[in-house]
Amino acid sequence: MADDNETGSGREIAGDPLFKPLGRKKAYEEVAEEIRRLIHGQKLQPLFRLPTERDLSDQFGVSRMVVREAIRSLERAGLLLVKKGPRGGIFVAQDYNRPLNDTISNLLAGGNAGLTDLFEIRALIEPYAAARAALLGSEEEYAELAALVSQAELDRHKGQSPRAFNIEFHRRILRMSKNPVLSALGEAVLVIMLDRIRNLASLNTSFTALDWHKKILDALRQRQPEQAKLLMEKDIQGTGDMLARLSPETLLQLAADDSSAPS
Repeated sequence: MADDNETGSGREIAGDPLFKPLGRKKAYEEVAEEIRRLIHGQKLQPLFRLPTERDLSDQFGVSRMVVREAIRSLERAGLLLVKKGPRGGIFVAQDYNRPLNDTISNLLAGGNAGLTDLFEIRALIEPYAAARAALLGSEEEYAELAALVSQAELDRHKGQSPRAFNIEFHRRILRMSKNPVLSALGEAVLVIMLDRIRNLASLNTSFTALDWHKKILDALRQRQPEQAKLLMEKDIQGTGDMLARLSPETLLQLAADDSSAPS
């Protein structure tokens, strides 16, 4: 009969027990887990304002220090947003992309990725999302896109940049793909990339993008996935042409510029 201390016995390994007693979760982890459960269960909607630290402390029956640590962990995870000032408070985050944004920003800052890598991801994801939006989008969603295009057109007539509406147009189409993973990745890449080259954009590039968006919207409303995909490819290529005109040194500097990363 084999000795119980042998590795193959399943009881001990090199004199140490194979399994150790399970420790109780820390109090802040239990608080964070309960808040996370309510968020993921959609009991707490985006932008919902949570009670104060003091009220949460009373409700959970723990110290304010425990509540504060739980909030910090959920903020780092991108589930909560803490705002200071008179209108501040603890809010459920509208987007869950913060950890992903931080990862991409760190890759850029460390020189392990560049803006052309982000462009490549956009060129892969967004045309596919546009095709899905043509198949899966609702008339209400198309109306919201049309409203963005109309607002952008008003800015153009005023001689102002419609860039903010153009970016939101892309974000909405990513969400209309009905794939939350694709949407999270696509939005993170889109926002980081466009934020870092925002000083390079001109009124002409923004106006050209708006023209493409009108065509994309028409293709979506006519339920033409291949046409929507092709038009999105051409729209994104405008950004690719802009990057192609930049020197490698400029691309590296923009990619490593943490000051332009989204907050």
